[in-house]
Amino acid sequence: MAEITDDVRENVQKIVYDVLEVGPEDLTETTLFVDEIGADSLAIIEILTTIEDSLGIAIDQAEAKRMVNLATIFEVLAEA
Repeated sequence: MAEITDDVRENVQKIVYDVLEVGPEDLTETTLFVDEIGADSLAIIEILTTIEDSLGIAIDQAEAKRMVNLATIFEVLAEA
């Protein structure tokens, strides 16, 4: 994907907010999904698959381990 546009960022943020049932005030780019929000591995997989569906891309399931916060999701997307 290389470049992450503002629209993609907003879309991904909305997906994460919806899956984790949090708002923007609860989650920065560096907030850890598991350690700080209490997400489980199923939530991370749901985030990954919802992003894939929304953006029409394929992300290796192994990348889910790297997706610990918004910043790392954007890194994974830039490499996809």
